[in-house]
Amino acid sequence: MGAQVRAGRSVWRPALGQVIPFHRWRQDMDAQKTNTLKAQFRNPPNRYRTLQIIHNFDSFGTDEATLRQRMEWLKATGIGGLVCNVSFKDYMRSEEQWRIFLTGLKVAEELGLHLWLYDEEGYPSGAAGGLVLERNPDLEAVGLVRKVDADGKPRYEVQRMYEGTHCTENVYKKRRYVNLLNPQATRLFIEVTHEAYARRVPNLGRRVHAIFTDEPSLMTTYIRPPAHALPALPWVEDMPAQFKRRKGYDLMPHLESLYTDTGNYRGIRCDFYEVVAQLVAERYLGQIQQWCRKHGIASSGHLLAEEKLLWHVMYYGDLFTCLRRMDIPGIDILSSDPLALSAGNGFLVPKLISSAAHIMGRAETMSETSDFAEQMSGKRATLAQMKATASLQYLLGINTITSYYPDPYGATHPNNTEQRRTDYAQYNAHVGRLSWLLREAQHECDVAVLYPIAGVQANFYPTTLSMYQPHPNRRLNESDDGFVNLCRWLLQHQIDFDIVDETAVQEAQIGRRQFRVAKERYKALVIPSTDAIHVATLQRALKMAQNGVPVVLVGEQPRYAASRNESDEQVHQLVQSLSRRAQSLSADDKMIAFLRQAGCGMQIEPASPEIWVARYRRDGDYLYCLLNLSPQDRRCTLNLPDAVRRASLWLPETGEVRATDVEHVALELPALGCALVWGEI
Repeated sequence: MGAQVRAGRSVWRPALGQVIPFHRWRQDMDAQKTNTLKAQFRNPPNRYRTLQIIHNFDSFGTDEATLRQRMEWLKATGIGGLVCNVSFKDYMRSEEQWRIFLTGLKVAEELGLHLWLYDEEGYPSGAAGGLVLERNPDLEAVGLVRKVDADGKPRYEVQRMYEGTHCTENVYKKRRYVNLLNPQATRLFIEVTHEAYARRVPNLGRRVHAIFTDEPSLMTTYIRPPAHALPALPWVEDMPAQFKRRKGYDLMPHLESLYTDTGNYRGIRCDFYEVVAQLVAERYLGQIQQWCRKHGIASSGHLLAEEKLLWHVMYYGDLFTCLRRMDIPGIDILSSDPLALSAGNGFLVPKLISSAAHIMGRAETMSETSDFAEQMSGKRATLAQMKATASLQYLLGINTITSYYPDPYGATHPNNTEQRRTDYAQYNAHVGRLSWLLREAQHECDVAVLYPIAGVQANFYPTTLSMYQPHPNRRLNESDDGFVNLCRWLLQHQIDFDIVDETAVQEAQIGRRQFRVAKERYKALVIPSTDAIHVATLQRALKMAQNGVPVVLVGEQPRYAASRNESDEQVHQLVQSLSRRAQSLSADDKMIAFLRQAGCGMQIEPASPEIWVARYRRDGDYLYCLLNLSPQDRRCTLNLPDAVRRASLWLPETGEVRATDVEHVALELPALGCALVWGEI
């Protein structure tokens, strides 16, 4: 076969000699491609479907026939794979449980299920079910506590951290925990856990896609403070040496600045929590990532308490620094009430994680999803709520669901109701369709919002309050709440964004009226209200403004350097220079109007804060995801770019695909309903 050109017109000549106009051939090929896409959308392949979390194969049975029967029941509900581990019973030590686990893996693979491993007996990960501390008790989590002597002078002591922390207040088990800042603890955890799987599971890297680590965290924050609680800092024996090597000055004379507002406390605190984050990233997540990559496996899982910037500082110093050491960044969403998630802080979590993936050039993200919060109040999420919770996460950039639905293995139990199984099958099909469309797509947005963690680090000091109580520093709370509200305000006005950390801004490629980070191109930079920022970040923001990139300073502008090694005066001068080129605005209609004038966001008519929109590119085409976050049906029109020559509506609820108007797509979104618009170029 070959193409010929006659009189300026291309034709296609098949083998039998029939001449077909090129435009006809293209139409036929497009139709064939579209039919294939539609078929896969209706019935997505397993690798795009929900991964069910299964902690104990022995709860299914102990022989191959029973395991197969139970897993066939589970597969019939439409799952695509498993996140699994050797049973918690006599964890890692029972030969019988290893036999059952290996049989379960074999059966799952024969059924075509995709496999992840879960790396702990319960959670938080790192303890190996207590085996790490059993082998070496000196690896237990510690904190540097502040005491005041009779003469009023402070002194500092290293203390084991347990009572009132996540060790005792998680819902799985009270168990002493390891120090994430100690590299030996992670090495022993990997030896006990990962190496055991590698020894016992032949061809592990070809059989397992990822390993899931669950809620590792520092233990210097109280959840239910005991009466004898003392303010505590994350600590490890070589912290002074590590700090000196990384920051160039001695930390020990400045310890009081970490507890009270004395000396150059803002810069010292920023330096300290940067080092803390680096050590968590390198010594825990980094060691796991290195082991996984060596064995051909992706590292994944999620950290603890991503909903508030305050918690980022408390539990790991800086979320983005840690996420850079995950191949598949992840979260957990423990509520399946999408309206509560969008009205509170919950929506921010998938946006943080997907943003980290985007600026690192990572394609896959994960969410451990359940209706745990509803169950704790004696309820269960409805099917509509479950679907909308998935839709919200996919709109915000998640593209893999690991599931704790139903309760937890109800779908595999003979006495489970047929309606429950049918509902779960509908949910899993919905998730699979969203994954199939969006995991292979490239996210696009116009706005980058700076991750203002330095302002929180600068104002944070440890207390004996519960993590759920407001921090005593008013400015810290204002920055934290203002950041969440800014992000929600943008989404409510159909202006999608990525959250970018200072490293991403400093490394961005700046062009005329845009800048690039990895595969993302941004038209504007928004700097939320923050006290502290690095000089290098302001220098890059100023260069962006000088190159025509719109820069917005929201609320109170930075006044302090995010390091003792940098100058507050230089920050002041750079902010003054930037202010002459940037817009100083509040998170209100004026900011939205300014960003729209700069060509940011997508427009729907009529405008509605309840309809959120995200834009992707797939195979060169435009792909829009819209979600109605309202208990009522909503109608709107989405305007497509002029380059779109054909458009279609893809409905994850049913798997239906239908043609629609090219210029103005009229949408009828049911309550909590989701639709995707594919605009072919």
